Amino acid sequence: MKLLTANRLTDGLTLWFSAAGWSEDAAQAARLDDDAAEALLTEWKARETEVVGAYLIPLSAADAPVQREHVREFVRANGPTIGQTADEIARLHGRADIFQEY
Repeated sequence: MKLLTANRLTDGLTLWFSAAGWSEDAAQAARLDDDAAEALLTEWKARETEVVGAYLIPLSAADAPVQREHVREFVRANGPTIGQTADEIARLHGRADIFQEY
């Protein structure tokens, strides 16, 4: 399983591919099987007038990013470690932090 993430071209905001299209909320990210994930990545890399820097995040069996990606994806999902906090981002979307456990 994998997640597809990218940045919005207009403001650089982190986006997550969901069942309804791109979402600002990581909790809405669609869990994609490997073949579907690769197909979507190819599609969105060719559409860089809408989103940029699309890439896949491998998920562990526990449905969390694999260890080497954990810290980076926590920050992408919950906001920067300075300024606006992860708690503020979570409250904005009415949820707990995403990817908080290994």
